[in-house]
Amino acid sequence: MKANQGKDATGSVRGAKSARSIPLYQKVYLSIRSDLESSKWGPSEAMPTERAFADEYSCSLITIRRALDELSRERRVIRIRGKGTFASSNPVDRDLVALSSFTDEMTERRLSPRTVVVSLALAEASPAAAIGLELATGTAVYRLERVRFADESPLLLEEVELPAHMFPGFLEKDVENRSLYDILATDYGKEVTQGREIIEPVLPSKREATLLEQDPSHPAMLIELVSRLVDGTPVEYCRTIARGDRARYHLELRRNKASLAFIRGGVSSTLASETEGYVAL
Repeated sequence: MKANQGKDATGSVRGAKSARSIPLYQKVYLSIRSDLESSKWGPSEAMPTERAFADEYSCSLITIRRALDELSRERRVIRIRGKGTFASSNPVDRDLVALSSFTDEMTERRLSPRTVVVSLALAEASPAAAIGLELATGTAVYRLERVRFADESPLLLEEVELPAHMFPGFLEKDVENRSLYDILATDYGKEVTQGREIIEPVLPSKREATLLEQDPSHPAMLIELVSRLVDGTPVEYCRTIARGDRARYHLELRRNKASLAFIRGGVSSTLASETEGYVAL
């Protein structure tokens, strides 16, 4: 334990605000969570025993168990009866209001990105892709499936469909080592500038769970994206399964008083359209 970051016998925890106003187990929870987020213990690394934690924080085993139970509920730690407590991988934060390539996004977060191509082929557009890309049923698309890694751990399983007539020769592109958006912009002169995502919780299929190296009984997130060129032409349909225990999505909201005035006046569609334009990609 660092000398300038210790805990005293009263249970005060470093960095905790209004220490006397929150229960001791929450102070312990906040401190251990802070250590986890700073990578004090690596993924799957054994953490101190409950007794060691109790001695460190000068508290009871019951207090430690409540803190660890909360961290386990959040899947920040894994508790195995008879073996102990182990650190989980830190969740990867992703921004919902920024349309950027996975490679750029991970690099910005100082994570090491890697891509493994599962398949790339010419196929018929799936029903969802045909709707999103505004294509007739049976239209040819390039279908690309790949697993995206962050720091050598799988994070996303992506299935991308692109209109074949817009991207001749796409099968020859290096989609494992190049950003898809860079290929579209540099090789085809088609720069993606806008998009819309829909996110919902799902249970992954057995195949999806295997590719993502996760328990199929654990929830994941389904993300459907349609991205467009500056003139509004849809060019990409992407269906992504994100590991629920590794990916964490966030966005910033703002209160639009002008739109609220319209709502109070009985015009509800204004707020709906302005909110969608701000939150959706």
